[in-house]
Amino acid sequence: MRIIAEIGVDMKAFLTASALVGWAGLRPRNDQSAGKIKRRKTLHGNKYLRIILTQCAWAATRTGSSGFHIRYNTLKKSMNHNKALMANARKLLVVIWNLLAKKQIYRPLSA
Repeated sequence: MRIIAEIGVDMKAFLTASALVGWAGLRPRNDQSAGKIKRRKTLHGNKYLRIILTQCAWAATRTGSSGFHIRYNTLKKSMNHNKALMANARKLLVVIWNLLAKKQIYRPLSA
């Protein structure tokens, strides 16, 4: 309910899932200068939506039979825990956008 309260059900404001991810502040920043990579924090965006999605991604990660659990364990091998969790939160928001914008029924890949 809180996710719907933050983004609404009309997805005309967000033409693509990437636009919604950017508005939520889940798109990783790419700050480079003279070949040096600076901080890559996701600070800008709707902080309330980001907090809710992080909690939902954490819950989906702990569900053993979900695709998010498998994706988290795969990502955690190549990056730290927080980055893998934020990647799952971003993926969860993309799924939500597809459900609302395209009026699709959710069918998990691995059940």
